[in-house]
Amino acid sequence: MANGFEYRGFMLDVSRHYMPMRDIKKLIDAAQICGMNRMHWHLTDDQGWRIEIKKYPRLTGIGSHRGQSYFGVFSDTENNDGFYTQKEIREIVAYAKEHGIEIIPEIEMPGHASAMLAAYPQFGCRRVVHGRTDSRIKDNPYNYQVEVSVGIYPDLICGGKDESIRFFEDILDEVMTLFPYPVIHIGGDEAIKLHWRRCPDCQARMEKLGIQTEEELQRWMVLEVGEYLASKGRKTMVWCDVLAGGPLPDHFIVQQWMGASEATRAHLASGGKIIISDTAGYYLDYPFGRIDVHDIWQYPRIPAYAEGYESGVLGLECPLWTEYVTDLKRASFQLFPRMAAVALKASEPESMDWPAFRGLIAAKQKEIEALGLTGAPESLWELTPEQKKENLADWERLTRTPSIMPYIHFENRLMLLEHTERFMEEIGIPKAFAERAGDRIMASLYHGHIVTEDDGAGEMVHQLMEAVRNRRDGVWTMFPENVWLDTMKCFTRFVQEHRQCYGYDGYDRGFWTPRQVQAKLFRLGELEYEMLPDKEGNPRIFLHIPSDANLMPDPLNESVRLAREFFASYFPEYADAPMFCETWLLSPKLHELLPETAKIFHFQSGFELYGTHPDSKAAILWVFHKTAIQQKTLDLNELDESTTLQRSMKALLLSGGAPGSADGQLVRPFS
Repeated sequence: MANGFEYRGFMLDVSRHYMPMRDIKKLIDAAQICGMNRMHWHLTDDQGWRIEIKKYPRLTGIGSHRGQSYFGVFSDTENNDGFYTQKEIREIVAYAKEHGIEIIPEIEMPGHASAMLAAYPQFGCRRVVHGRTDSRIKDNPYNYQVEVSVGIYPDLICGGKDESIRFFEDILDEVMTLFPYPVIHIGGDEAIKLHWRRCPDCQARMEKLGIQTEEELQRWMVLEVGEYLASKGRKTMVWCDVLAGGPLPDHFIVQQWMGASEATRAHLASGGKIIISDTAGYYLDYPFGRIDVHDIWQYPRIPAYAEGYESGVLGLECPLWTEYVTDLKRASFQLFPRMAAVALKASEPESMDWPAFRGLIAAKQKEIEALGLTGAPESLWELTPEQKKENLADWERLTRTPSIMPYIHFENRLMLLEHTERFMEEIGIPKAFAERAGDRIMASLYHGHIVTEDDGAGEMVHQLMEAVRNRRDGVWTMFPENVWLDTMKCFTRFVQEHRQCYGYDGYDRGFWTPRQVQAKLFRLGELEYEMLPDKEGNPRIFLHIPSDANLMPDPLNESVRLAREFFASYFPEYADAPMFCETWLLSPKLHELLPETAKIFHFQSGFELYGTHPDSKAAILWVFHKTAIQQKTLDLNELDESTTLQRSMKALLLSGGAPGSADGQLVRPFS
């Protein structure tokens, strides 16, 4: 460690924009001057497949061409097409070797596979399409294409088909003949699982393996490929996203870029090795307003997640993603002298002061410029906060043009849907209905995406997406996880209640749940509590009774206690606010319908009534599971009589009576 890291690397993405051979050689020349000894070559992605594979010629025949593209103000046509023959790759590998640099190829899987699947769609997923009461399988459900702009896409190699894994291994067989260095990178980042959740083959594989999540399926797939590479004498490198599915054997090298820091630390603790490529310190496609040379100098060489496991840190790598890098001129501006700063940080003692560090970087910059490569001027090496702000504003203008915004919106919606589908699974919304809900969003993003009956699925998913966004960076961010989950499970309950009423899953409470989405109503224990000030603005709390609430005294009193603590902590003005309730459960008429030992009367015991509604028939929904729409054509004679309350209430309704409801204020403990 005192003598620096053994791994001093940079990553060159040639998928988003192809880079000619002569330009790559110039960058290798400059990388040698910087002190780099590894080049991570990102050869495949959604926007282009750049490596010749003789067994599968359509990978380059189709996957290396995309034509007009949309990457902000940067060229729409420059270096969008192209690939490297195997002869050319051997030439680059040999050239790098002569300059003291080993090349690690990256062939992405299972995600970032649009270009691959545009060429060979049979290795993608099939799809189950769920209807109201049945399902069917569509064999070729997705129209893959080489993507033409920034973003993350849902196109994944199928994790359920054996032939998909063999296909990838065939590709790696040829890759290994081209790259002698004993490490192969297989990606694994940003693999959103929308297709896998709907794929009968992926779901069958999960059932066979006894695993519960698609993240575990990705881990299994990565392990399969990793073991295949190990049998050929190779180590496997992956992005840290893969750790979401569980730990990896110590012969896997994990590249840490963002998130997953606890899992990365666990990998180190188990004896694993990592490469540090933190977005906050080493992403050189970022503008200087986010990462200047001074930021690289002061970034911790050993981040908190690696402290105590320094021996597991192989080194540093600075990626250059090329969505906004169309040519060598732009690449040079982004890379230099920051690449030199990363290499120096990886190789020199950590105690070097800033003036000495800057002086060495300036000397490296002169050598690089002698190659004809122009880096960023010294005015960008150490920016003030105000200068950073201006630089970022300039960057936004370059990269957020009207032509690119639809693609950014697409990615944002897709990623939010991914998080929302995971959340729907977490709160127990039935899988088929959750997928029907997600399909409404996918249909709005993809022309021709099949959807079936709505049954409220569209409204539900829009509200849940808003809720998930609010949890991430909106009104829900400050509240405890258990309150968040308990409150949002109302959506699950309402889907179940729809099934009770109609016999199939649906959602018809869109008028009610905005208050949960906007953190105006919370479930705390058995009851729900809504903040609803009176006309003068005085705080009031209204109680609502979920259909699954336990109406015994102890859990009810505990719920009120939790509510008082919650409001005192988060809404002090509501800490002692009066609590009110309007419900059929408070109706005096119930004393004529039920024995005095009924649980409902424990609930009534806490309230002082201040109004009654004797003609209300709201109880019909809760007692007989008949909605207001169904009640319009309801034959009372057909009402169920399974419980004491159903029998007595049915008799009351047949006699022309109504169960009624009442208003009450909570004034005493439940008893």
